[in-house]
Amino acid sequence: MTEFSHTRLLQKDELNKVLTARDDTFLSEYEIQAGEFTLDEGPFDHYERSIEVSTCSDGFEVTESFRYTIASPCWQGLLHFPIKKALKKRSHSGNSFWWAPPTRFDSRTSRKVSFLCVAAVVTGFLGALIGQTATFATEEFGADDRAQGFLLASIRIGTLITVLVSALADRHGRKKLLIFSLWGGCCLSLLSAFAPNLLALGVTQSMARGFATSISILIGIMAAESSPKGSRAYIAGLLTLTAGLGAGIPVWFLFLADLHIRGWRLLFFASLFFFPVVMWVGSNLQESERYQHHRKLSKNIGTSRKQKLIISRVIFLAAVAFLLFIFVSPASQFRNEFLRDERNFSAAKITLFLVTAHTPQIIGVAIAAKLSDRKGRKPVAAIAVGLGSFFTVCAYSFSGFGMWAVAVLSGIISAGAGPSLGVYGAEMFGTGKRGQINGFLSLIAVLGSAVGLLLCGYLSEGLGSFGKTFTILSICPFIVVLIIIFFFPESANQELEDLNPEDKAIT
Repeated sequence: MTEFSHTRLLQKDELNKVLTARDDTFLSEYEIQAGEFTLDEGPFDHYERSIEVSTCSDGFEVTESFRYTIASPCWQGLLHFPIKKALKKRSHSGNSFWWAPPTRFDSRTSRKVSFLCVAAVVTGFLGALIGQTATFATEEFGADDRAQGFLLASIRIGTLITVLVSALADRHGRKKLLIFSLWGGCCLSLLSAFAPNLLALGVTQSMARGFATSISILIGIMAAESSPKGSRAYIAGLLTLTAGLGAGIPVWFLFLADLHIRGWRLLFFASLFFFPVVMWVGSNLQESERYQHHRKLSKNIGTSRKQKLIISRVIFLAAVAFLLFIFVSPASQFRNEFLRDERNFSAAKITLFLVTAHTPQIIGVAIAAKLSDRKGRKPVAAIAVGLGSFFTVCAYSFSGFGMWAVAVLSGIISAGAGPSLGVYGAEMFGTGKRGQINGFLSLIAVLGSAVGLLLCGYLSEGLGSFGKTFTILSICPFIVVLIIIFFFPESANQELEDLNPEDKAIT
């Protein structure tokens, strides 16, 4: 429970505002008696506001006292000061705060998003492990760039697990399969620490990556199904940021790979520390209310009724996933190899470069998330993919400070694709098909990723330069921009049932 008071000198019109129940995009309250207010709707488990007024020669001395508990397990410390400032600032402005969602959260939504963000940290960590350590693992096992490219491509076979898990989530529940995937990913990544050869590492990581992708899909679906219609991109942005936090963990500790030729294994061993986190999330996360409602109604009207698909949506989303990952996956996975081989960076220097160049991505995610909900997904996504890809190619072509500066710019712009494009997979399909289709799209994305990694491995060997390689591969994201502009629907500020008539027909 947080308690604080603050005293101000106000004039009559300002006093009247303070004595009125608050109702804005952050918080709604109602008056229980004169000068005392409690929560109507907002991101709190408990909330009270009381007011004491005394008259003085210059106006009115007003003391506001607050008692509240933030409905955000694990993230309360991070939110403490922004929320405290927002509560104090209310009397001056009723506008939304830059860090707050565009539409108001209730306590249930706030709690669920908090747990999903914790799960996103785990999947970010699991997904980044092999990409950060592959160059050091292949060095220990005496392999070359082509073998590394084959390793990174072959682990995508694990997407078959993703397809199965995502499909089962439509029948057996989002939460159950999410927790199963969290356990599977962590256990298999821990097992990877003891891999005796490149083949064993590839097998364990292919399965672990399959579960990691399942986690990403299921938290995205649960978030979309729990979000207010005007905040789905905002929540996707939060998940992107927290997944990025998890992906940063292997980067922060990459210096361990310099300590010994087998030092990279310590990063996989760190999966053990997420075991209690998974237990905590499993004990507290609630199932998607939309899913529960859908299952109940589906049983009432009969299970024989199947939801229809809008095939054009599947085709365009699959095309975007395939083409985009031909470029994105090698650009991410071969970055360490590029820095080691072409720029002669040590593991510690790679860590410093990645942390300083990628941390500003927070800016891009924050801006894109808000703009995607307010102005629309399509313009934000087109700019993020188009300009982001252009500057990524530049980052692989430059050296020295110019390489770092362009990498920062590329990261900020590209990060906007997460919240703007990431919501489409959940928004474009009905509740009964959402998991199955997203599993299929992940399979298409993985095929694109595997093609991109293999092409990059062979082209970089033949051309002798990653810069030239990514110049060729950049054709793919620019085709994606055209698909987004001309064929994608706009989904901002619409209920999922309005976007998917098959759900509305059932309800």
